[in-house]
Amino acid sequence: MTTTNGSCGDQEGGDGEGLVSASNLTIWKKKSHPRKIMLVVLPHEGEVTDRITAKFYKNPVVKYMPLGVLSLAACLKGHDVSVLDASSKGLTLEETIAEIEKTKPEILGLSVVTYRAWAMREVLRRCSAPLKVVGGPHTTNNAHYILEQGADAVFIGDAEETFPRWLDQGCPKGTFTGQPANLNAIPLPARELVPLDDYRITPNQDLLFDVGSLRLPMFSSKGCPFKCTYCDVQQKTFNWKTPERVLEEFHSLMDIGATSIHILDDCFNVKRDRVKDICDLFIKDGITIDWSARATIEIREYLIEGLARAGCKRLHVGIEHLDDGVLTYFKKQQRFKHIEQFCKLCKQYGIHILGYFILGAPGETREYRENLPSMIRQLGISIPYFNVLSPLADTAYQAELFESGAMKKDFWKEFSADPVKDFIMPIVRDEELECEIEETVQKLIAEFNTNSEKDIVLTQDVVKDRVPSALTDASLAADC
Repeated sequence: MTTTNGSCGDQEGGDGEGLVSASNLTIWKKKSHPRKIMLVVLPHEGEVTDRITAKFYKNPVVKYMPLGVLSLAACLKGHDVSVLDASSKGLTLEETIAEIEKTKPEILGLSVVTYRAWAMREVLRRCSAPLKVVGGPHTTNNAHYILEQGADAVFIGDAEETFPRWLDQGCPKGTFTGQPANLNAIPLPARELVPLDDYRITPNQDLLFDVGSLRLPMFSSKGCPFKCTYCDVQQKTFNWKTPERVLEEFHSLMDIGATSIHILDDCFNVKRDRVKDICDLFIKDGITIDWSARATIEIREYLIEGLARAGCKRLHVGIEHLDDGVLTYFKKQQRFKHIEQFCKLCKQYGIHILGYFILGAPGETREYRENLPSMIRQLGISIPYFNVLSPLADTAYQAELFESGAMKKDFWKEFSADPVKDFIMPIVRDEELECEIEETVQKLIAEFNTNSEKDIVLTQDVVKDRVPSALTDASLAADC
């Protein structure tokens, strides 16, 4: 465990009870009772209004279990741990604070994405917990602001090892950076700490596809080694679970009643041999549950065939664009010929494609946008998902806008330093062009999400035993 100055020494920790000094480190004596810890996913109230993902795609009936928080909770054995997913529960800020105050945790841990920095600051300011700590993607480049805003400790990166060690070492104040956790050694996420009913889906007319009432996510890997210009995925080291571990987690999800499983990786198929081994293991084990994965373009026929035989029903893929010039600008690995081959293989083996597309790239023409619907249909992409190119913090695209003068100031830095409620992401292109692109997205959504279009997918994907029942960072947008 490291701190911002490279040492934990001389930092005070905890609430002052039972402190001793050992090896120049302030630590807690072993206590006879566990620490009372509450881990909180912040509410949507007050979050950033972005220009990336249309409201249509942020379907309120689609909720994902907070896997990062539940993974950390699983590593805190011996402590009294509770989890509050205020986002999925639809709580207001006031309701969230009331739940925290009712629980009276000794340690309050907040999982934060940048879009919810205002809610974070309000909770830090208003809650009475003796120790308040923050983790999540927002911490990576904003730890100093978070400490100024009331946090006692900030955790950057994976905290499954650093947080328990921090507890053992007396809860010192400061910033602590964790390395990628050993995903095969740590426990599976403690899903028992959240009510399953909070994640049941009651279908509405905007649902992109229907796979039953309890579609549960899991990570088979974390991180993405690719360097797309628009992307803010922070972990570039690919960290993966073994096929045996993936199968174990599948069974654990089926045991709690999942009707579908979504592998919510940054890029499932980075290691092709691992994917093949997973498929072989699923086939041997007789896995029949509906499942899907977030992946990249795949042109190896044996892998697409293996995925289909293993029961994969959908691949959620960042196609992004159908123009090779723009794909080159985005630093994507694929070109249009690869996209064509991928779509052909998926059609051949019966795998549906949820394809992410980005509009508004430099060099993109009006003619391209007008032809896009027919191109998507020709490719056979059954579920297109349209986003607008916008500068996320610390991305290559943001740096380019600074260099060109299109962005005069770092609005993300200003927002992180002084978060405001309902912050609206500024326009970074000509206003007339921005309006045209936004109108195009709305037309595309309407065109591809009529009842007749969706019925084609729903009738093929519906789970027979269905029971009635977004994440805000762009890299984690809800995709169901």
